[in-house]
Amino acid sequence: MKIVITDSGILWHYGNPILKNYKDLVLVVCLHGSKVTDEYECFICPRKSVGLGMSMGVGSRVYNDLEDVADELYDMLQSEDDILFLTDGDPNSLYPYHIIKNRKHYMNIHLWASPPWNIEGKARMKAHKEMLSDLSGVKSICYIDTQDYLKNDYKNFGELLEAVQNYFKEIFPIVIDSISKLEKESYFDLVSKSYIPLNKASVKETILKSSEYLSDKDEYTDNMYLIEGMVDIPEYQRSDKYKRDIIYRQVARIDGKKICNLLREYRYKLAQMNDIEFYSEECRYVGACAGTCEKCDEEAEYLSKKLSEIPKEKQRIPILNPEEVE
Repeated sequence: MKIVITDSGILWHYGNPILKNYKDLVLVVCLHGSKVTDEYECFICPRKSVGLGMSMGVGSRVYNDLEDVADELYDMLQSEDDILFLTDGDPNSLYPYHIIKNRKHYMNIHLWASPPWNIEGKARMKAHKEMLSDLSGVKSICYIDTQDYLKNDYKNFGELLEAVQNYFKEIFPIVIDSISKLEKESYFDLVSKSYIPLNKASVKETILKSSEYLSDKDEYTDNMYLIEGMVDIPEYQRSDKYKRDIIYRQVARIDGKKICNLLREYRYKLAQMNDIEFYSEECRYVGACAGTCEKCDEEAEYLSKKLSEIPKEKQRIPILNPEEVE
């Protein structure tokens, strides 16, 4: 395994103490033309062009410089079975991942990603989102939205970073230990703290579900990333029924789990306030949804039925803050 970071990361950088226990695995891609540390192996990207292209994202000067030496970077990684790219809200931190992912490769690519904070500007958020718009070719993704940390009252920016890092410190060893055991494309579920395989669906089924979902909920499209990509079926595994089919990873809303968990918590409160016996299993549905799934619907139907058996004057309904599920 190899862990790849850049010298420009805000949360993942060569000074991050979480990486100290994984020294032999870390590769620092130095995007600014010089070696930044002797503690880890480094790949130095020479600064060639000046002031060309966009300021950030695909086509920027730094991106193009790294793309020019992509063969050399690939040579350093190709002997590894698993590559974990640790990225954060800085679009630059995604450059090595994006360049390697988009070329022919034989290693398993794993991605750890977090969006830019909404205080960092629309251009930064746009560049970051564009590079995550297509996750085909990725074996697993751990996506952690750290926006909620901005709502807390921290004394300074350093205290905010420390809070996020403490959460990362809890999750990171689990991610590292799980990666080599993954058999299918998966995403890291922050509730169960485990990887969950992505469902598969035919192209026709996926397109129908996606178009139906998006037509009803256009307002959500700016907040979603699509986990998708074609996976060819080896000839020896194909039956006559599937010879012309392409298996397609089902489209999934990246923050669907967050919304699902809020609604799940609400159901727990509803059951508790009305003395309803209620048990909720971990939801393992992965698909295009706005924070609900078949299992959630079953639980909601059960609670609705039980609540109807209670006289209306005795029913207790918890308050749900609409802003939490936007």
